[in-house]
Amino acid sequence: MIKYATDGKESFKGKRVVISGSGNVAQYAALKAKELGATIVSLSDSQGSLIATTDAGLTPEQVEIVQQLKVERKPLSDLAQHESFKQTFEYKAGVRPWTHVGKVDIALPSATQNEVSGEEAKALIEAGKHVLCEKPFSLDAAAAREAVEKARENGLALMEGFMYRFHPQTARLREILDSGAIGEVRQVVAEFGHRLNDPEDVRGAGSLGGGSLGDVGCYCVSGLRLAFGSEPVRATAFGRFDDEGADRDIGGVLEFEGGVGLISCSISSSRRERLEIVGTDGRITLHTPFRADKIGGEMEVHYGIKPENESFQGGDPYKEELEEFARAIHEGRDPAVGPDEILGNARAIDALLRSARAGGAPQEV
Repeated sequence: MIKYATDGKESFKGKRVVISGSGNVAQYAALKAKELGATIVSLSDSQGSLIATTDAGLTPEQVEIVQQLKVERKPLSDLAQHESFKQTFEYKAGVRPWTHVGKVDIALPSATQNEVSGEEAKALIEAGKHVLCEKPFSLDAAAAREAVEKARENGLALMEGFMYRFHPQTARLREILDSGAIGEVRQVVAEFGHRLNDPEDVRGAGSLGGGSLGDVGCYCVSGLRLAFGSEPVRATAFGRFDDEGADRDIGGVLEFEGGVGLISCSISSSRRERLEIVGTDGRITLHTPFRADKIGGEMEVHYGIKPENESFQGGDPYKEELEEFARAIHEGRDPAVGPDEILGNARAIDALLRSARAGGAPQEV
């Protein structure tokens, strides 16, 4: 991707790379970057970050130690005094790595989510970095707006990692909607829920911005906005929050100029996933609208009594997402899921959370 975006002028060789996370994705990212000649200066978990204190960075042998630590379900803090780490790494509790690693060339957010705040994104942008941030970019509309403004001031690409937008099923959905085959969209129902069993899972950590809207509900908001092709104007929601402030369940309504969208999301339920779009002349139902990359997708399009069914293979939307990011950098334009999408989603999520915390009081988006 780097070679494509720079016309072959740049690579990982000699670059300082900051990585968040310490699970499989972060481990493999570190090993690959190291193989390509980079210096890895950090790893992190939900409790803090390991920060390199020398120019050597992370070694493959140290990655193996991290792998064993994760198998044993132990925190990175256990490595602070480990013989292989205490001379070359410092453990910082309660922080993410982005603003603690000095000058870096490449940032690889590789934790589950909720890992780059608006302030941290601005810091990366001010350091001259293009940013592809895993969804949701921000739960705070003001922070998202500031990051977007900084990126535009510095001529940098800013992208939100909604990989489902690059799946063939979503492309086909757009095609049907744009054709007007189901008429004007009037109502949309989006559901996404599952149960988090690990109390240490960052996706449910209220202190780190975790919760059902940030984990899976952001997909629902994105799906509603895609279906209506416009932005909501008002939000109403009710939720169940834990002692840390994380929303475990949210049910909400987004009001659009042409109709209403309903969302249901949870991190304490059995798994479910659905998107139903109802127009004046027909309706579309997707049974795996957001994670068709895992098991494929099924789409039912109702123009009359009998539905027309379409099936889609799993595919690799992550690859397509990265390629789009590289193209945007190379061509000097906004990515497909760029600033406008970031702002639209952040405003809607912000309004839904404000409403839920206010006992369902309607909020302007």
